[in-house]
Amino acid sequence: MIINLMGDVMLGELLETYRRGLRSLLERAGTDPFAAVKSILGTGDLNLINLECVFSDTSRLPAPFSRILIAPEKHIEFLVSAGINAVTTANNHALDHGLAAFRRSCSLLAERGILVIGYSPESFFQTEPAVFELQGTRVGLLGYNISNFRAEDRETTIRRIEAVVREVRSGVDLLLVSIHWGEEYANLPPGSVVDFGKRLMAAGVDIIHGHHSHQVQGVHATSGRIFAPSLGNFVFDQLIPDNRITAVLQVDTTTPELAHHLVPCFMNDRYQPEPSPDHLPYLENLSRRLDALMDAPAPDEMDAATMARVHAGHDANRKRMRRMMLSHFWDYLPYLSQIRDYRRKPGQTFSIIKGPADLPG
Repeated sequence: MIINLMGDVMLGELLETYRRGLRSLLERAGTDPFAAVKSILGTGDLNLINLECVFSDTSRLPAPFSRILIAPEKHIEFLVSAGINAVTTANNHALDHGLAAFRRSCSLLAERGILVIGYSPESFFQTEPAVFELQGTRVGLLGYNISNFRAEDRETTIRRIEAVVREVRSGVDLLLVSIHWGEEYANLPPGSVVDFGKRLMAAGVDIIHGHHSHQVQGVHATSGRIFAPSLGNFVFDQLIPDNRITAVLQVDTTTPELAHHLVPCFMNDRYQPEPSPDHLPYLENLSRRLDALMDAPAPDEMDAATMARVHAGHDANRKRMRRMMLSHFWDYLPYLSQIRDYRRKPGQTFSIIKGPADLPG
């Protein structure tokens, strides 16, 4: 079995690209976001992404936010035609547009034969793996979100995940955990992600599929287990240079040590990932850095470097967002009061999840 793992896929658009971003491009031109990588995805028996939007024609939010991080229902066909057959919905934007829109999205995905992990109708904490089976090999899939959690809630949730892993491990041949964690705008994972990754592998996870940072953080392989703390963006409404470098992590389950390699890609100006061999040295260097952290981590130094990059990334993105919105002021003029309220109280507009208690179920 070949498993292809990719990072964040968001077929909507961001506030700073309102009426000009990926969603608008898809509505206007019907451009296939996966066109350049279909041959790569065609090699996969299981193609898994982090879906960082919902597919719904309704939203709990007023304009302009009703178009932000949400895709029209018809655009689910882009996933189907690309061969995406599994998604995790466990991330910090899952509930932006309300529970009804989220459940509608999950229903549409299931109807199109796409496996949904990280959620069940009963709970937002997965206790039983979804199982993908091919030629007698059973792969268990679990999905979780701990991004934006308080430190104590992250620790509590990781312990719960460890308990689930130990409980279900014997029922599958391979166990894959997809997890939204870490910090945005960093190509180096924080110490907590490295520590949690080690603990999950020790509990029995074979493959860790990480996301949330919007930047690739390398891949570490040890004793037949694979740790990818973040695979960055794959299709996303951002053209920040470092956030455009991405990859497909291909895992061959037929080998005893789970052979793997990264297929480097770069997201072009139409938000489409394209094969990019020139970025392979960059990705290999990230993997060497991750190997060093896993072998002899220095948490204080690691976190200082990570957080410096995170703060710089957020600062640069705020300035970029302001410039883009000011340059298209007339698009936002009818919504100044809504945008002002969002800037004051962002938690009321988007589902910034801070801990397990914030989730229904």
